[in-house]
Amino acid sequence: MNHQEHYDRAAEVKRFEDSKLGVKGLVDSGLDSIPRFFIHSQDTLSDLRPGRPGPDLIPTIDLSGVDSDRRPDIVEQISLACRELGFYRIVNHGVPVEILDRTIGAVKAFHEQPMEEKARVYRREMETGVSFFSNVDLFQSKAASWR
Repeated sequence: MNHQEHYDRAAEVKRFEDSKLGVKGLVDSGLDSIPRFFIHSQDTLSDLRPGRPGPDLIPTIDLSGVDSDRRPDIVEQISLACRELGFYRIVNHGVPVEILDRTIGAVKAFHEQPMEEKARVYRREMETGVSFFSNVDLFQSKAASWR
C-alpha cells in the first residue's frame, strides 16, 4: 500500500472541524506544515484561475443612485462581479468611515481573542445568531481554502 491509500480525508477534515481552530488557529498553534486537505491535487490545480487580481481588475461598483433608474445596472454589475470574480469594491454606499473603522477593529479584535473564546461561537448553523467557522464548503470541496 502507498501513502495515498492510508490517507483518510474525511477523518482529517472532521478532526479540523472538531478542533474549532479555523485556519488562523492552526497557524497560531505552531503548525509546521499545511494539512493535506488544504492542498489541491494536480488534476484540480488546472481548473483554478491563476494568481490574484490586481487592484485594477477588482470591480468598483458605485452605489450612488441605487434608488433611481440606475438600480438595474447596479444590480447587474454586482451580479457579474459575483459570478466572475467572487468579490467587488463598493463606493458611495453611505456608511460613515468611522463605522467602517470600528467594524474592522471589532473583526480584528475577535480574531485575536484566545481560541477558547472563539470556539464558543464556532458553529456551522447560521440561523443561531453569531457564527464563526472555517470554509463554508469544507466537507464538499476537493481542497479546503487556506483563508
